[in-house]
Amino acid sequence: FGRYSRMLDVGGNSGEFLLRLCRRHVQLRGTVFDLPVVCRVGREHVAGQPEAGRITFMEGDALNGRLPSGVDLVSFKSMLHDWPDEQARRLLVNASEALRPGGTLLVFERAPLEPADGPMSFSMIPFLLFFGAFRSSVLYEEQLRELGFTAIETRRIELEMPFHLITARKSG
Repeated sequence: FGRYSRMLDVGGNSGEFLLRLCRRHVQLRGTVFDLPVVCRVGREHVAGQPEAGRITFMEGDALNGRLPSGVDLVSFKSMLHDWPDEQARRLLVNASEALRPGGTLLVFERAPLEPADGPMSFSMIPFLLFFGAFRSSVLYEEQLRELGFTAIETRRIELEMPFHLITARKSG
């Protein structure tokens, strides 16, 4: 994250992810784009932190509205699975329009659970509600290629369940 100066965290909730990044990377400034009530909670959450002056919250509808432009990094963390395929694609289109040429799009999403992943613990019960919404990384990779992204890289990360970390660079 050290090479980025302006970040947009779409559906960034409390701003904790952006706060942690700004704390570690002093050159980074960022915007959390989320629903109005979520932004109010986020503003309260980062208030009083030394990094608060570098974090803004913008209220809006990421699906139908225009995202702040001119950023060099856009992130989606555990947000795209909330949307059907076509709306998730629309969110990626909106993110692409917000990115500067050469900017990076980052998708961090839960991966589908596979039988080979082993037995599940009781702590997994709340995640099973979204079981059918966890997509293969292939769908995101295909959509990013269709949007003209290059240097698409995917890593699988095991936390309490499998996750994808997908990065892609906007052409230009």
